[in-house]
Amino acid sequence: MAFCTFCGAQVPDDIKFCTACGKPMVSKADRPITQPTQPVQPTPQAAPQPMQQPVYPQQPPPAYGIPQGQPYAAPPYSTAADPNAPLPPGSKYEPVTTGGFIGMMLLMLIPIVNIILLLVWACGGCRKVNQANFARAMLVVLLIGIILSVVLTFVFQSLWKEAADSLLQDYEGLKELIPAE
Repeated sequence: MAFCTFCGAQVPDDIKFCTACGKPMVSKADRPITQPTQPVQPTPQAAPQPMQQPVYPQQPPPAYGIPQGQPYAAPPYSTAADPNAPLPPGSKYEPVTTGGFIGMMLLMLIPIVNIILLLVWACGGCRKVNQANFARAMLVVLLIGIILSVVLTFVFQSLWKEAADSLLQDYEGLKELIPAE
């Protein structure tokens, strides 16, 4: 019995196509002769340990076209995307246009509606990441403005009250100095 090099199913020796996946079988005469090599040593980094291979009655087939006796070397892993690649239309990472920002700023001029829209956009009610970030930033600025206005209102109110009391005392003092006619 032979093994399919694509799916690993057992197939009789005289069959030319795998009965499980339908891929052509490679005969022993067609397989390249390879010399056994040293196994790949694990790197000192925390590399995952390979799973134990099942025991086959004959030598197992190469996994997905990897020649027998050759160590598997995965292609280098890269997370960096091509920065020049265009984004697909409707992508959430597509930038907001200038007209979109102007429209958002005009909507921010409408009282009550602006707060509702900022809350909806900041909580995920928009499809663009830039718009959600803009809404979050505007909410932070709005919160800072409210806190500053409350603090300044109390400060100026106390200063105004002190100034008014001082003027009232001065007026009462002047009233006593001026004789009544």
